[in-house]
Amino acid sequence: MATINNWDQGAALRVKADLLHAEGQVNVAEALRRGRHPWPTTLDLLLGADHRTYIVQPDGNYFINPEKNKDPLHDNLTYSKTGGFVQAGIRLLDERIRLTATLRADKNDYFTVCFNPRFTAVYSPVRQHNFRLSYQSGYRFPSLFEGFSNVNSGQVKRIGGLRVMSNGVFENSYLRSSIDAFNSAVTAAVNATTSPGSAAQKRQAAIEQNKNMLVKTPYTYLNPEYIKSLELGYKAALLPGGRLLLDVDFYYNAYRDFIAQVEAYVPKTNNPDSAAIYLSNRATQNRYRLWTNAQSQVYNYGGSLGLRYELAASYLAGASITYTRLDRTESGDGLEDGFNTPRWAYNLSLGNEKVWKTVGFALNYRWQAKYYSQTFLVSGSVPAYSTLDAQLSYSVPTPNLRFKLGASNLLNKYYESYLGGPSVGGLYYLAVTYGL
Repeated sequence: MATINNWDQGAALRVKADLLHAEGQVNVAEALRRGRHPWPTTLDLLLGADHRTYIVQPDGNYFINPEKNKDPLHDNLTYSKTGGFVQAGIRLLDERIRLTATLRADKNDYFTVCFNPRFTAVYSPVRQHNFRLSYQSGYRFPSLFEGFSNVNSGQVKRIGGLRVMSNGVFENSYLRSSIDAFNSAVTAAVNATTSPGSAAQKRQAAIEQNKNMLVKTPYTYLNPEYIKSLELGYKAALLPGGRLLLDVDFYYNAYRDFIAQVEAYVPKTNNPDSAAIYLSNRATQNRYRLWTNAQSQVYNYGGSLGLRYELAASYLAGASITYTRLDRTESGDGLEDGFNTPRWAYNLSLGNEKVWKTVGFALNYRWQAKYYSQTFLVSGSVPAYSTLDAQLSYSVPTPNLRFKLGASNLLNKYYESYLGGPSVGGLYYLAVTYGL
């Protein structure tokens, strides 16, 4: 069973794919200055472009080729994106103020050209204090799995949200959340009735009584996810000699067409008047998990605070804490946002590269809060966990050798970072570096 690449019969997963990627950029301002053109030294200009193509060999289980006039099991599936940008910057008041503006354009095979502007500003009244502000917008095109997945995992089939993959499904489907509520109401009504009649008649009456609970799927085919982002930050070197480094930032993101998943079922009938009857029986409905876009407004915001303090004898102590949160303007709509990030996490560190002669050490303690995880395989709570990382280093000046003996999760305390994933234990290593 483990070797069968068909999830109706086995558990094997075999996908062969190639990735073609090319990118390049040109510093126009620097090139002009080298050519002795009268280009201002305070003005920067940068151009760049990139291209990416995925080439997937259909396996009939995870991916097929859905394009017209293509063999779904033998013709390779291709998915490409091409983009480019122009970036201009200027430095003012002896570089105390730095302003940058960027315009990026991207073209995906299944969507029109998308334009993404970005503006940043950095203000440094003195070297020890830096204030930063940035605003940007951007599009995220559906990934291969979000757009083209074709996984029949038994009870529910997961299919990509591009029209070429799921044509006709959205228009004829009903939200699973409403179907579950409808069937619960039907069962309760049948159990509660005392009127005469056969069991089939009582069930038919209960279906008719509660069919208005069924909700047609309000979602449709995938569009690129769009984000508008604002970030504020402050970095400072405090105390004499800049021994205390402080870094604070806050961000706020507003999404449109946030990409997520929804479970929706299609009755096996072309007669809409019979939909309730078919949705009351698991055997007479096709069940799907679909990639789509949220219709509600989605917000993501958070911030972080980092400190690093230089103690006596070259000891370095550090601490950081982060907070992140996802909000939606409405809930209960059957959408699974899949935002799998804990609200709180912090790190504590202590190290010294020369605690004794050429011997150094580093310790890092990490903690992450409990959070609710949603994936296309499983959903549930991920317990909080903490780990301790440690490293010893030893340098030999002649020859130029450096040894590092360390461990991630030194205490070998197993944890899971997401549901359905592996339990992570200790990783121990020895690294030898030779400098030429």
